[in-house]
Amino acid sequence: MNKLETKAIALTGHRFIPFEKQPLLKKLLVSAVTNSYEQGFTTYYCGMAVGFDMLAAEVILELKNKLKDLKLIAVLPFQNQSDRFSSYDKKRYQSILEQANEIVTLRKDYCNRCFLIRDDYMVEQADAVIAYLSRTDKGGTYYTCKKAQSHGLPILNLF
Repeated sequence: MNKLETKAIALTGHRFIPFEKQPLLKKLLVSAVTNSYEQGFTTYYCGMAVGFDMLAAEVILELKNKLKDLKLIAVLPFQNQSDRFSSYDKKRYQSILEQANEIVTLRKDYCNRCFLIRDDYMVEQADAVIAYLSRTDKGGTYYTCKKAQSHGLPILNLF
């Protein structure tokens, strides 16, 4: 890998994570991001959904203090993605966006496929995936992992 080349990871996971599983998942994320960083992965694409996405983004932002060239790219499926979030999650979302290295907004308005378009975009940018996938038959995380698999990308599932 030359100095100008960076390796990227797409983050994907379920929106609901049981409260009691969150501390362990956070530790697993710290370990996964740290290990990936040591292998040259410095850029992380996050779809900014409630649940795994925002937890992973917060972990990356915390690690940026230790891992100097770590980058978080927030990929928004449409402009007002957080409109239906709780007030708590809206604050988290806004804080993450304020600290992200870059924000990519794919559409002005919501459409039926906008989340899949976002997932496709992240897979196209990535060299690997870190996921939190419990179901292997349906849903956005399943779709993203299947897409990544079809592109030959390695997937680390933290479930």
